Parts: sequence; C-alpha cells; structure tokens
Amino acid sequence: MTYMSYFYIVINILMLAYACYSWYWQAKVEFRGHYRASSIVWAVIFIWLGFTWNYIEKGDPGLNVFLALFLLISIVDGFSGFSPKRLVVSGYFKRTVKYEDIADITLINMPNQRKPLIVAIFRTKDNKSYMMRFRNQVNEVVPALQKYMGKNVSVEIQ
Repeated sequence: MTYMSYFYIVINILMLAYACYSWYWQAKVEFRGHYRASSIVWAVIFIWLGFTWNYIEKGDPGLNVFLALFLLISIVDGFSGFSPKRLVVSGYFKRTVKYEDIADITLINMPNQRKPLIVAIFRTKDNKSYMMRFRNQVNEVVPALQKYMGKNVSVEIQ
C-alpha cells in the first residue's frame, strides 16, 4: 500500500465519523432554520479547484469515497435549527452550541416581498456569534426561542 492509500483510509474514516455526527444532529432538529445552500457551492468549488490545480488526481485510490463523503458532509451541514438539547448551526467546524452558552439573541426582520425572512444572531458568553435564518414570522420564531432557550436569554428584535 502506498502512502496515499493510508492517507485516504484515515481521512475517510474521520470524515465518515464527522458525517455520522452531523447527520445525528441534523436529524434531531425540531424547529428548522433556512437551508444554507452555500455549503454545497463551496464544496463544488473546492473540488473543482482541487482537480484544476492538480491537488487531486483522478487515479488516487479512495478518492471516490473521499469525494462522496465530502459532498455528503456539505449537504448535511447546510441544515440548522433547534434540537431538544442544543442549537444546531451550519458549518464544518462547530456544529452545535449548548443553549446555556447563549448570552443574547438579536432578531432582524428582513424586508422580503415573497416570503418572510428572519435573521437570528446568537451571541455566546465567550463572545462568539452564530447566524441562522428562518422563513417564518417573528411571532413564530420568538416562542420557539423561548421554548428552547428559556425566558432568561434576552431577545432583541430589530
């Protein structure tokens, strides 16, 4: 076995574990946020650049599994929302946020002629921010926030 074979075996196992973790939390979402399609777009761009700049070669063993897992992760990571125990956010590096870590929430009602759009910014106690979009009215999002976060988290509506 060559060095690249071992590399793909290890990276595929890690990606499979992360795909299962991400899929688990996506399945737990009860109040869904708007799907973030940019995760798929970025995955396709990275794959295209990898082939264009010869970082990825077509004959590498394990490449098909790697690309399939990469696309699967990109599709699953676009889902966000509220699960019973955690806030599920879109992204590769931080998938969930504990509700007790959230300090405050800002809701921004975006003007949209066709469908309602609410942008929610969640700030944690350690000054990190996470954004989520909802295709619901404000009067539907606020009760969901209170149900999952509790009434002690301040919600500012702009």
